[in-house]
Amino acid sequence: MKYHYQKGIVEKDKKGHRKLWLGFFAMVAVVAYGGLLFTVLDLNGWPLSEIDTTAKIIKTTKPTSTKIYIPAINLAADGGSVKIKGDPSFSDVTVSGSRIGFGVTPASLREASPFYNLSMVKSGDEIFLDNQGTRYVYKVSDSVGPEDTKLTIKTNQKTVVAKTVGTVTWDSGKANLQSF
Repeated sequence: MKYHYQKGIVEKDKKGHRKLWLGFFAMVAVVAYGGLLFTVLDLNGWPLSEIDTTAKIIKTTKPTSTKIYIPAINLAADGGSVKIKGDPSFSDVTVSGSRIGFGVTPASLREASPFYNLSMVKSGDEIFLDNQGTRYVYKVSDSVGPEDTKLTIKTNQKTVVAKTVGTVTWDSGKANLQSF
């Protein structure tokens, strides 16, 4: 409607509130898509990927570059999304990364938020770290002594500590665990 200061309402607005409605529906679409992205993070990527993808990678591939695998939360991250400090063959290792990142697609959001589900890791879960062609195996533990070689994963909200268990060797194309 149009309003004239002397005549009052002079005619109805024939266009309606199209821009207002388009803005409203665009905003609802953005909020719904954001909800979908964080639902995928909470579900650990389940609707878009198999839940045991990381376990299959560990069993079927040989270590090449620096990567960390946590099958309990279906995480396979490389040095691009996490920071790895230390050499597992000589000393303790510290891995740090963000819990919440930004991504436009579910896959890019999972890559930007590698440790979103780190709070789901519990004592006894295994963590695998590939470094210089060797796959090191760690087990999450509540009690790690000063003499133990360990892996520490840090985010701004949670820290997980794991003891070194051994390495994975490849015999006849199959993975075998060698304990220390």
